[in-house]
Amino acid sequence: MTVELSARRRLSTVPGFTRELAERARLTRLPGLTNLVFQVEVGGERLCLRIPGAGTELHIDRRAEEANARAAAAAGVTPEIIHFGEDGTLMTRFVDGAPVTPAHLMQDPGALQRTAAALRMLHDAAVEFAGVFCSFEIMDRYVTFLGARGPALQARHRETIRMAEPVRAALAARPPKLRPCHCDPTGRNLIDTGERVWLVDWEYAAMNDPIWDLAYFSIESEMGQHADGALLTAYLARPPCDAEAARMAVMKAACELLGATWALVQEAQENRAADFRAYAERTFARAAERMGSAAFASQLELLGRA
Repeated sequence: MTVELSARRRLSTVPGFTRELAERARLTRLPGLTNLVFQVEVGGERLCLRIPGAGTELHIDRRAEEANARAAAAAGVTPEIIHFGEDGTLMTRFVDGAPVTPAHLMQDPGALQRTAAALRMLHDAAVEFAGVFCSFEIMDRYVTFLGARGPALQARHRETIRMAEPVRAALAARPPKLRPCHCDPTGRNLIDTGERVWLVDWEYAAMNDPIWDLAYFSIESEMGQHADGALLTAYLARPPCDAEAARMAVMKAACELLGATWALVQEAQENRAADFRAYAERTFARAAERMGSAAFASQLELLGRA
């Protein structure tokens, strides 16, 4: 069965769609690393169809995702949800815009402010999300999963993870007030219309430290210290204090380690959507370099005194 035929069959199960209507719809495949995503054009409307990828059920709680996506929609930060099936099939209104990639940020500096505003709106306006996101606990589960799958996690990876024990301790010693968070604000999950940024894909959303969203967006956007300061300033509507800047700098290491182990899980599950091994190796190396630097040691010490 072709991918398009499979998508049309799934589309026909969405309330309001018949088999004939699904066959007439114009489908355009959209980027997606773990799921199948399509723009659906039918009856003068444009919709977005998400079909869960194979193996995602092992790590994603679809009931929590639905609750959180609906809460985000009610807060006005994600497009209207038309259907969320028990199997994770999701249909929303389509948003026409550009993903907030590093290239987009360079071309349109205003996108940084719009992204900060979208994240702040989520953190402040959404009702309490289902679940709590603890990056180190999730990483521990990924490590256990990888250990059962063979030699995907190498000794050098385990050593980098051990380097993060002071990070784990420092963040745990100063627990923040948890907020509804996206937890995966990569460029492909942020759609910039030029007037505002919409957030999509709520698979990992939960209650979390809001600094996580900023730090994860920063590493995925390849931002440096100066851009981090601009992002924090836009988010806070004031310059960050030293403790806030230090927490974000330290959090970036946690983001990198979780991203790297997640990539190895994708490889172990034989996801061929990208070169996940190469991403994991780059990200582990970047985390090790970050945590081994004198600047990071200073930020960790500053956070410890805060």
